[in-house]
Amino acid sequence: MQVYLDQNRLQKNRSSFRIKLYFWIFLSGLALIGIFYAVFYSPIFKVRNFKITGARHLTDRQVLNILQPLILNNEIKNFSGLNNLFVWNGKNFNVSGTALSKADIDRDWLRQSVIIDIQERERFAIWCSTGDDCHWMDNNGVIFEEAPKTEGSLILTVYDNGEKRISLGDKVIEDRFITDVTAVLKGILGLRLPIQKIIYDGKLQEVQVKTYAGTEFLFSVRFDPSANLNSLESIREETGFKNIRYVDLRVENRIFYKNL
Repeated sequence: MQVYLDQNRLQKNRSSFRIKLYFWIFLSGLALIGIFYAVFYSPIFKVRNFKITGARHLTDRQVLNILQPLILNNEIKNFSGLNNLFVWNGKNFNVSGTALSKADIDRDWLRQSVIIDIQERERFAIWCSTGDDCHWMDNNGVIFEEAPKTEGSLILTVYDNGEKRISLGDKVIEDRFITDVTAVLKGILGLRLPIQKIIYDGKLQEVQVKTYAGTEFLFSVRFDPSANLNSLESIREETGFKNIRYVDLRVENRIFYKNL
């Protein structure tokens, strides 16, 4: 008789345990569904406002388009979308190869806002390769955004006569020549020349500048051009480059020029 009662009690205990287990599984399921709904669909965690500071040339939409693939970098975040506060969980992002040099992110949970403080890359010059494939480059020689073809001296446009295609994030030429190329371009800009066209020869590492006045300037980027640029400034002050056919600065610390 005692054995029968123990088995009966054991059977009841097992049934009670299963009921409690199913109950807690049910509650846990409801909790998970509630959390899922709150995170992904509830208006509580929806972004109501994006506040973007530091932009000079880019619109708010362009900034968000740049950040979108950096923010939505996995399937869960991609499912959530940009309008979910939880996906904006980083302070600094790797924005190399984009039009941004810096992007700091902060969230205001109370106002359901995302604050984005950016710093745009300097639009130093336009670099065109393989015809009409033109991009903005910064002063480190990094390509970061498509650009229009322009003429004149307000925005320097360099035409690379090579056949190499350049992708966003690439440098226009080898690192060892970048500093000298940017120095040459800054020097040209400072001279305020009536520029018609700037051509870069990658095989010779030379820059040719054609002007509407008829004078051509030849630079080498195989050495620091600072000394030659200083001497060129002296020639400009003396002659105004009038009646000069070309000025050759391809030899270090030497300038050769020929009159018309």
